[in-house]
Amino acid sequence: MLSTDKKKKESVWRDDPCYKFVYSLKGSMQYQSRRNDLLLHEKEFLVFNPHDEHKQLAVEDHKFLIELDAAFLHGAASVSGGQSELYFAQAAQKNPLVNQWVQFVHQFMGIEEEEGSRSSEVFLEHSFAQLSLLLAQSAPGTHTSDLVTQPYRFIQPAVFQVMETLKDDYEHAWSLDEMAALLDMSKFQFAHIFKQTVGVSPYSWLQLYRIVRSQDLLLHTHRTITDIAVSCGFSSVSVYNQLFRRLYGVPPGFFRRNNAQ
Repeated sequence: MLSTDKKKKESVWRDDPCYKFVYSLKGSMQYQSRRNDLLLHEKEFLVFNPHDEHKQLAVEDHKFLIELDAAFLHGAASVSGGQSELYFAQAAQKNPLVNQWVQFVHQFMGIEEEEGSRSSEVFLEHSFAQLSLLLAQSAPGTHTSDLVTQPYRFIQPAVFQVMETLKDDYEHAWSLDEMAALLDMSKFQFAHIFKQTVGVSPYSWLQLYRIVRSQDLLLHTHRTITDIAVSCGFSSVSVYNQLFRRLYGVPPGFFRRNNAQ
């Protein structure tokens, strides 16, 4: 675990054998991977999978980082009834439960005076198991078939209402005006509230949900990739392929061949 406000820039690409959870406590952070430029704002996080090449470009204020052993995280996922193999989408995101977890752990470690004490070790061991469960259940990836929205019901009911409506009709070619109309507000106000709450724009969230829904069709049907792309609401198969590759580093066809049973 690392909590630092050092503005170190990494000029060398990293290739870690573990999952790397990166969270922006304050300010913003910028990372680069072989397929993405990733910008984290306050209270946003991302997860690098084992051997995802990346480097840190900038830290504005404070970052919180945890490296999770792959076997440890897979074990937590299997205990929760999920898949043992996890591959997270390479995207910045915000989650109320993850945010609460980070704030609690950070505050606890701040008041813990004796470094390396047995109480700290026990606390962190249990806390890392909690984080693993949270990520396995709520952070989108090739192992997920849905996006968890329930926590937003309590912190921003209006945004939760829109998310549920989009999920019910994700095949529709939603415009920002149509989304904003659900709450009877301007599209600019709506886009700001949504991004502030969820960490991504409404359209980006919808596209991510469409990707997640498409994964089940790739794995459990023989429908063509073009048919899946169109039926999930993508404007074209090329848009679908491009987004899938940016999130996972491979095209849908490769994902299907390597994961379908």
